[in-house]
Amino acid sequence: PSLMSSTLTGSSPWDQAAARLNAARSNNSAAAPSSSSGSQGKDDDLPKIVLLMRLGNMGAAALLIFGSVGNLTNIFSLSKMVLGGYGVCFGTLVCCLEVNFSFLRHPIASNFGFLYNPFLRLMFYVLMGMVAWSFETLLGMIASVALGLLALVNTYVLCRYPGYRAALKELSDVEEKKLKREGRKQMWKHATSLPWWEV
Repeated sequence: PSLMSSTLTGSSPWDQAAARLNAARSNNSAAAPSSSSGSQGKDDDLPKIVLLMRLGNMGAAALLIFGSVGNLTNIFSLSKMVLGGYGVCFGTLVCCLEVNFSFLRHPIASNFGFLYNPFLRLMFYVLMGMVAWSFETLLGMIASVALGLLALVNTYVLCRYPGYRAALKELSDVEEKKLKREGRKQMWKHATSLPWWEV
């Protein structure tokens, strides 16, 4: 358990959910060795699928960022420049989510929690695809098609592996409880640190 918890704390929520799901399945298969080998083969592919999904998300986000930067130079169309700014922000958000810097994990989880819900993530990817398509460039169209395909793949993986989705939801609930606890602690610290006459 200590090895698993040390592995889980430094990785992204997607990897943590896959690790928990695999640990639960290995515990279940040890308890019931008569499980079919076909279903276990599908479950063993989950970490590879998650890795490919994350790499694909980063690649599509990079395409969106490059297309958006190219669109920001279009000084003759204010709407294209605004959409280019949105594209840079959206692509950077997805890259930060997938790269999973430790100092960005809590702000992303608390402010952009919709990225952990399959349906809302699908809608966000469709929105990014529409922004990329509006650039009317080859790179924008390639990014739009890639984002559309990845939206479907992400939704399929989250719906195909309900245990993975449940583990991801459990992790986001734990993360939310931790953030609330830290918020209450900071609020209490702030409330008790000031004398009553300065309030």
